[in-house]
Amino acid sequence: MAAPRAFRRLPLLGLPLLGFIAACTAPPPEAYTALGTSRAAESRPAGTDSRGETCISQDGRSVALDLPLAATTEAYCGGWTQPAARIFALRGPVDVATLDRIATGGVWRSWLDQRLICAAPQATRLGDGTPARLLQCTRRQGGWAHVAMVTQGAEGPVLADGIPTAMPVMERVARGMAPGGAVVRSAALELETVRLAARAFGAGDVRDFERAMQLGQEQNLVENYVGAESAYRAALAIQERVLGGNNPDTVGPLMHLALNLSNQQRHREAEALFTRSEALAPQASDPTVPARLAHYRGLHALNQGRYAEAGVLLERAETLYRGFVPASLLRGGTSVDPFGTTAAISPIAQTAIVGLAEARRGRATVLARSGAPAAARALVAEARGLLQRVDYDRAAVGGRSLRTEAAALRAGQDPAGAGDLLTRAAARFGQASPGERAEARTLFLLGQSRAAAGQTVPALDAFRAGAEILRLRRIALESDQVLDYLEALARQAQARPAEAAALAREMFGAAQLAQRGQTQRFLAQAAARLATGGGDARVTAAVRRMQDLDQELRELFAQRDSLGAVGAEALAELDTRIAARQEARAEAESEVAAAAPAYRQLLLSAASAADVAGVLGEKEGLVQILLGPRFGYALALRADGGVLARRVALTEAEATALVGRVRAGIDQGAASFDMAAAQALHVALLAPLAAALEGADRLVVVPDGPLLSIPFGLLLTGPAEPADLRGAPWLIRQFAIVHATSPQALVTIRRGAPTSAAPNPYIGFGDFEPPSAAQLARSFPADRCAEDARLASGLGRLPGTRAEVEAAARFLGTRSTLFGASFTAAALRNADLGSHRVVHLATHALLPGELSCVTEPAIVVSAPRGAADANAALLRASEVLTLRLDADLVILSACNTAGPATGVAGAAGGAGEALSGLARSFFFAGARGLLVTHWPVADQAAAFTVAYMMQRQQIGGDSATALRESQLVLLNEAGVNLPAEFAHPFYWAGFAMIGDGRLAQPVRRVAGGGAAIGG
Repeated sequence: MAAPRAFRRLPLLGLPLLGFIAACTAPPPEAYTALGTSRAAESRPAGTDSRGETCISQDGRSVALDLPLAATTEAYCGGWTQPAARIFALRGPVDVATLDRIATGGVWRSWLDQRLICAAPQATRLGDGTPARLLQCTRRQGGWAHVAMVTQGAEGPVLADGIPTAMPVMERVARGMAPGGAVVRSAALELETVRLAARAFGAGDVRDFERAMQLGQEQNLVENYVGAESAYRAALAIQERVLGGNNPDTVGPLMHLALNLSNQQRHREAEALFTRSEALAPQASDPTVPARLAHYRGLHALNQGRYAEAGVLLERAETLYRGFVPASLLRGGTSVDPFGTTAAISPIAQTAIVGLAEARRGRATVLARSGAPAAARALVAEARGLLQRVDYDRAAVGGRSLRTEAAALRAGQDPAGAGDLLTRAAARFGQASPGERAEARTLFLLGQSRAAAGQTVPALDAFRAGAEILRLRRIALESDQVLDYLEALARQAQARPAEAAALAREMFGAAQLAQRGQTQRFLAQAAARLATGGGDARVTAAVRRMQDLDQELRELFAQRDSLGAVGAEALAELDTRIAARQEARAEAESEVAAAAPAYRQLLLSAASAADVAGVLGEKEGLVQILLGPRFGYALALRADGGVLARRVALTEAEATALVGRVRAGIDQGAASFDMAAAQALHVALLAPLAAALEGADRLVVVPDGPLLSIPFGLLLTGPAEPADLRGAPWLIRQFAIVHATSPQALVTIRRGAPTSAAPNPYIGFGDFEPPSAAQLARSFPADRCAEDARLASGLGRLPGTRAEVEAAARFLGTRSTLFGASFTAAALRNADLGSHRVVHLATHALLPGELSCVTEPAIVVSAPRGAADANAALLRASEVLTLRLDADLVILSACNTAGPATGVAGAAGGAGEALSGLARSFFFAGARGLLVTHWPVADQAAAFTVAYMMQRQQIGGDSATALRESQLVLLNEAGVNLPAEFAHPFYWAGFAMIGDGRLAQPVRRVAGGGAAIGG
């Protein structure tokens, strides 16, 4: 982290082009519990709760209640770090009138009402006959069942509240029973009903839910929206399992999830979840839900550039939040809750305060972008002041406020002041989450600002400091910010020609720091799969250790932030502990990489130009493309290590339109093909690199965004006539083409074992049985995934794939094939795939760009006989990770694996990005190359392509060249020995090679064939 720390002493110049990202931050977890106490006190056994979970108790903090306090006890059950119950023993009268008065009014009941929705007290008796008043409640935050009780104790009334499963512990403590003693069942029907209902969930469920919500908040604060998405999905799943799918109290994680999808620009997905939230919000237990829904919808509109709509929604949110904020805070004072605290007054008020401040900050962004910078700065100041009054101006929240204010300053033509604020913001993020995405992003914003002001050298200082964080933590930023880094490097190269070669190599590495949301999501899912035991045991243990150390570091940083102005010695001691944990974390990641070298394919890892050049052939060139909203860059690399970088005028939106035109002539079965669009893509992306690619006969392409959805072989290097497709100058005539998921992935594959050591030549699977309509309906609920069910139901049987697989098997002299109902995920896992050099899967693929309820790419197989739903018919990418392959080639044919750019959020290249994730899974599992189809190729053309490739490799041809030759045969023989329509790219261009592409080992044919494994 040395570079970022040193950077903060640089001159304060420049101003960023700030893109607003934020979700309303929630109070810390302790603010949602009764007192926010810690577990530092000595603990004692407290027996078990009604689910048999072990509980402990400890003394709690002294508070002011309705009568003098004799003792406070907190009970912790099932490993939950928050109290499952709190019991207050008071001194005073214990008559029935006193119990009724405390249960219906007063300080304690007022405090309950801030956090819970409670029914009227019910008169009952405990198991030993002691009178009691029972309140059955629901927590406003989360909607969990809760219970409160007033009964008689040794010195006076005893007040208790907690989750229902903690009732036995409450009774023991209230009546002074021994921890191991049995609690006599309460005679009251009400208590028995509570206990019976309580068995549906326990402390562990609430613990897991709150932990997931906390992780979501932490990930959101450091702007890891993919991580936040995963956490909120987990929280939602827990709630839906316990409370039911349409319970109004599931709206909390649902809204958080929606906003984090919106922050990833997955707007259509987010809109669907917001629509569900609107139906649930009116009945939610948390009264601030309508305010938060307006707030988050406002941010959603802001993410889409709909400023007028965003302003209206955020103003409505402010009005609604204001109704829950104590009047003293709005007047500039402070507020004290019944328990004497100011920071955590009550969960509802705390949520409203933070929400009001963040809604104001969001509206400030609207004003800054709408030409009212002075008003924007005033709103930011109001928001910051409000947070400071409740002691909640956390480092990360403060950093966001400073960035918003910097945007206002830039709009007001004050770049120097904006630069100062951005540097302060980077320091704030460095305190809250050092070395994370939020700090890096702020440094890049500062770099953008300085570059815009013409300060190239200071801009590069900022960019490089942020890039160092990204490389160390293997995280990524949006393409537009990285493109400004490339632009600054190009400007510096023009100013200093002697440094141009080195700067071009730096550009090559920098371009890899951009990563799109779907790729980030897949990588997070893959890492989570490894961490939960999906892969090699050594990898699993190392990943878990790495994640544990990440959590320890977060806690240590939080401790450091809370120390404030303490002595230098205490800070030094804590910094020493942090440094030790950081070193241990780095060692853990090295253990993962050592146990599974392919692990780095699952991470953002920028390979140097020298590393990539070292794995390129003499006549091989690599082209890396990065597209953004304003411009792009294309970079070419050859084996000598030289890099040629060219600015591309083509924007992501323009590329999306061109790719759409190219695909339209294929996806819609059009007789014509858009030659102009195919040529325009070549002119924009590859023609500027012609000098660097001269003499090459093989091209490795690392595409971006919408470009992931087309095979580059169908680009046109010059003008052509639609009537003469056969004679057109297709790019495939110039190069054998390989597509790579990233430069680092290419390096990892080619530095691994050069060829397969598997003894068997081939195994093939095809002609799956689609799930039934009933199975699809259960996997894709109509209220959330009706469109997905409709699309999935269209994935019909592919009988032609049986002939394709059988032809390949016959050619290679084997009968290792499996079809129909036998083609299941379990069969794949049990088929000893690692003993085959070629693995052929002829089936559909489902991609997140096509189905919004499929959160990771998957291939479709047959569901087991009698399966309740269609879940087992999807072999997800994270499950592919666990396969054990030693394959020179995996063939995924007839699967439309890189379909049109119809991402769930309308984002370009959504399906293509998912293809990248699917490919990474197969590479991790042990494949060296992956042959995919970009659309369902005609049966005859598909069978010929696969068989011809096998034949060419049989005589020593490499895989990329073999694919090129098979495609040229189809193209050149069209109208001669094949139907004339075969000259259309639909027939010959659908297959694409991903991965190595150089494998030239002959496929060893097995004499006499092999044993059949299916039928």
